[in-house]
Amino acid sequence: MRFLAFASVCVVLLVQNVLGQCDAVTVENTTVYKPFDYNYLIEADGLRNGPEYDQATLYYPKNNDNNLKTIVLAPGHTATQQSISAWAKYLASRGFICMTIGTNSLWDFTDKRADALLDGMETIRQENDRSNSPLYQRINTDKIAVGGWSMGGGGAQLAAKKDSRIKAILAIAPWLRSSRLSESDLNHNTPLLIISGQIDPTAPPLLHANLHYDYTPSSTSKLLFEIELGDHYTPLYPSTGRGDVGNIAYAWFKLFLDENKCYCDMLNSGSLDINNKSSKYEIALNCKTLTIGKTSKPNLSLNAYPVPATSEINVEFNSSKKTDYKIYNVFGQKLKNGIITAHEKINIESLPNGIYYLKVGQTTIRFIIE
Repeated sequence: MRFLAFASVCVVLLVQNVLGQCDAVTVENTTVYKPFDYNYLIEADGLRNGPEYDQATLYYPKNNDNNLKTIVLAPGHTATQQSISAWAKYLASRGFICMTIGTNSLWDFTDKRADALLDGMETIRQENDRSNSPLYQRINTDKIAVGGWSMGGGGAQLAAKKDSRIKAILAIAPWLRSSRLSESDLNHNTPLLIISGQIDPTAPPLLHANLHYDYTPSSTSKLLFEIELGDHYTPLYPSTGRGDVGNIAYAWFKLFLDENKCYCDMLNSGSLDINNKSSKYEIALNCKTLTIGKTSKPNLSLNAYPVPATSEINVEFNSSKKTDYKIYNVFGQKLKNGIITAHEKINIESLPNGIYYLKVGQTTIRFIIE
């Protein structure tokens, strides 16, 4: 009896603690807030310009957060990164890093935009390691989302299928070639937020946004917010619906990037659509069973040869997924980094003879160059 009484008290205290944590997360303080001032970085400031995209602008909040989360956004067909800057500035004002990227060609299709977004993620990782960056060691490189407008939004969907490390998607009036679209194209488990326009003539919802939502697996957390009488350009502005559109995206990223489950019921109930701006609000989000955050990952079985190496090393490890790698010298300085798959070669011609350390995922081994 004493044990049962003690257990009952523990349960009550636990419930009270959880509820107490969510007391501050309300519709009112989600929609009425003091924005952060923000600044931005471009290549002239030292920001990397990746080979898969053309120029970038990184907006970041002026706050003291050393655990910043990031969203990378790509523009639509024939559009520049300026077209998505309203979203970037809004998200920075709400505490997130948001980087807009241009495309190598204004006519790049969705697959190229997917690659551009993945390359943008690498830029975020390198910015965190750039010692003279104002964001040095302040970015949580495990918490990066991608998104975009039109073909950029379609590219974000494809990027999530290519790289499971993406934590969330913001698809703004997304476009994918609907005549070739199938469920296998969107078979990923990355939480997906779609914002579309009801009368979009460029990406009609019946052929694009609605199909994106329907073809994404039912097991994937997803939300479709269709703006009443909105066209292809209306979703470009988070101020739409007196801020309802932006507030919903903010809550989505608080849930899946900040891992704050207090926003789950708010999104599930549609209570952030204060001004009834949606002509359609569909959601698949089970707050009771939702699991977010890191899961423990076993160390890789990692091997590198030949020993000693000369111009390149062959890397083998027991995973079918693309994985981060880094090469350090004996002083702990990072000399090379990138993403590799198992059974891939790394060029080391630029490194002088000596002892080095190769880190793939969470596993590190030593190798020698002669």
